[in-house]
Amino acid sequence: MKVMNNPMEESKAFPLIMTYSTPAIIALLISAIYNIVDRMFVGNYVGDLGLAALSVCFPITFIMIGIGLLASAGGGTLFALKLGEKDMEGANRAFGNAFSYVLILELVVTVLLLLIGQKFLRLLGASDVVYPMAKQYYDIVVFGSVFQGLTFVLNDFTRVSGKVFLALLITGSGAIVNIILDAIFVIGFGWGVQGAALATVIGQVISTLIGLWVIFGRKTILKPKKNDFKLDPSIIQEITKLGVALFIAQFAFGFISLIYNVYLGKYGGDLAISVYAIISSIMTFVLMPASGLSQGMQPILGYCYGAKLYHRVKYMMKTGCLISVVITTVIWILVQLFPSQLVYLFGGGQNEDLMSLGVTALRVNFSLIPIVGFVLLCITFFQAIGKAKPSIILTLVRQVIALVPFIIILPVFFGVEGIFFAQPISDLITLLMSTILLRATFKELDQQELGQSQD
Repeated sequence: MKVMNNPMEESKAFPLIMTYSTPAIIALLISAIYNIVDRMFVGNYVGDLGLAALSVCFPITFIMIGIGLLASAGGGTLFALKLGEKDMEGANRAFGNAFSYVLILELVVTVLLLLIGQKFLRLLGASDVVYPMAKQYYDIVVFGSVFQGLTFVLNDFTRVSGKVFLALLITGSGAIVNIILDAIFVIGFGWGVQGAALATVIGQVISTLIGLWVIFGRKTILKPKKNDFKLDPSIIQEITKLGVALFIAQFAFGFISLIYNVYLGKYGGDLAISVYAIISSIMTFVLMPASGLSQGMQPILGYCYGAKLYHRVKYMMKTGCLISVVITTVIWILVQLFPSQLVYLFGGGQNEDLMSLGVTALRVNFSLIPIVGFVLLCITFFQAIGKAKPSIILTLVRQVIALVPFIIILPVFFGVEGIFFAQPISDLITLLMSTILLRATFKELDQQELGQSQD
């Protein structure tokens, strides 16, 4: 039975998408600041070797984020599907299991990373010169993984439950604390990379505390009971299935960061690794609007699919694709027009070689950004409707299968600059696959809609 005055079922696409996506975009931009602010302060007040140290540690960040997203995105999608089915009890169990799941996983990973720290950093490409600073940053940041994972879960469930501005408060508060403490610790106290890491962890703790207050202070529709936090294998399996695409995406990001560091170090030394720290930071930040759009659309698509509103699912997806392409095109224009200004923010003005390679790499790496928003939205679309396999395939193709060979092959012929052509080539291949898979799924939705009309 249709619920009257339900915006998920009745609102026009554009305002509904922007209502859910705008806070998500802001939240992700703020979240990206955690790593970007660290790099800006370190690049300007520690130098390019400090940037290289943070770049070496970047894969660890992706691993921790991936575990957080496995539980938060998977649990959030299941939560949205249950809301679409009007199953509030199942929605509460989705939250309780996601919370316990991420807590256990992050604790296990924290212990593991601390045990293998020295060997792992060497594997990640830390040279003898960079290793001491990388180890200082690593040891502190790893301790924050539990709080980072909990923040993801608390934030996502708050957002999906409709309290988008409270979700923004959760991430925004920690980011603001991080920025303030970065200035105090790195500039004021001169603590270098250790100060940047400590500022990041304290910010994550603040976000977690506020998230706990929002959820357990009954500020959302969530009303979890004690039994909801007992791990249910069937629910954990469902959460894992729905969140594994984003987990694989982040794990792939981490793996690719390792590959980048190894081959950039081989063909361009620590300077090239420093450039990658800048490129990956800018990429993380400027793609947040497209990622936020995808994240904001997740509960809309999940709800409509759970409510069997298949025509509305397609309508929302088409509108979202148009918005995403517009956003990423604007980003592309800005990056192509102002690359030197962006590199300058990370200390490029202090090193001519860093500025020269950074500008070239930035323009090349962002050359096909307008299509990336569409690809990211397709990955989210399949995840939102419970089809994990296409999401996993697209993620692996874009971040591993189509990317790694070009990272290895291109520098043989074009030197270190050839490495930065690998990502746009991979994006083009993924675009073709995304289009094929999306068209096939739309046909399936048409058949399901036809079956409904015949019933």
